[in-house]
Amino acid sequence: MKLTVEAKRLTKALAMWGKLTKEEQAKELRSSGRALAVRLTNATQPFGMNADARKKGENAILRDIAAITKPLTKEYMKEAGRMRPLGPKAFNQRFTTKDGKNYLNYDNQELTASGIKEFHQKTRSRATGRTKADQKGYLLQKDQQRYIKETQKKVGIAKAGWAECASMLGGFARVKGVGSVQGWIQKLISKYGKGSVTVTDKYVELKNSIPWIGRALSRSNLQKTLDIQRETLAKSVIAIVKHKSKEAGFA
Repeated sequence: MKLTVEAKRLTKALAMWGKLTKEEQAKELRSSGRALAVRLTNATQPFGMNADARKKGENAILRDIAAITKPLTKEYMKEAGRMRPLGPKAFNQRFTTKDGKNYLNYDNQELTASGIKEFHQKTRSRATGRTKADQKGYLLQKDQQRYIKETQKKVGIAKAGWAECASMLGGFARVKGVGSVQGWIQKLISKYGKGSVTVTDKYVELKNSIPWIGRALSRSNLQKTLDIQRETLAKSVIAIVKHKSKEAGFA
């Protein structure tokens, strides 16, 4: 997507800003700030705000955890425990099929229900947050499935910060081009929301304090979102001034 912001329109809007009353300026700032917060919620991974976006995030978590863990039945978990003291060769042979496929390797780490979270975090890339499959562990299948479901509940945490900003500035209502903040994101705010808003007579500042927000919202997507909202604000200011001029009989 390529967006060209019309410099002439922005310059014109800035020149007209002083013609708005203090009340009109305050209203426009809050309205624009809320719209920006909704747009940022949409632009933060997983992209979008509908059920498809949520599912996309859940599937990414499923793939990431599946890439670093091998689920075992209770019987095979017990067998792995029995074979490990016998050393790498015996262990690897036991879990190698007749056609030479090795399902479980001695280098794989034995995991517990309480230890999988730490292992998961250790295998994640600092740059992307996604798991690196150069390390693997094995655990009970039911513990793996439980951890996947618990982690999937956190999909959208980075979005929740921006959504909280929107709620402080007027709510989650639809913004043209992106829609409204959906319920599954709203529910995350009370537990995970780290958004804050500063409003002055000159600007509105939105802050999302999620530590990994830089991974969830790229600089390019942030810039595109800001450019769109600047253009929208400029159009609104120009429209208000033109409307007031008509009412006064100057147009």
